[in-house]
Amino acid sequence: MRPNLIVIASILVSLAVNIALDAYTDVPMLLRWAVAVGLGLVATFALSKWSKRRQKRNTDDALDRL
Repeated sequence: MRPNLIVIASILVSLAVNIALDAYTDVPMLLRWAVAVGLGLVATFALSKWSKRRQKRNTDDALDRL
């Protein structure tokens, strides 16, 4: 996965979490954004790991076919 897509997905996760917390809870704004950014970082980490694992698997498969 391209780095730009990982960043865009992370931003969308942060925004969606913030909107959901705003709509369903009365948590202060600073805490909402802290939770949203934290979950955005988790999404970034997960997508990066998944992308690296996928890229490595595709590279190994290509070498096996030779």
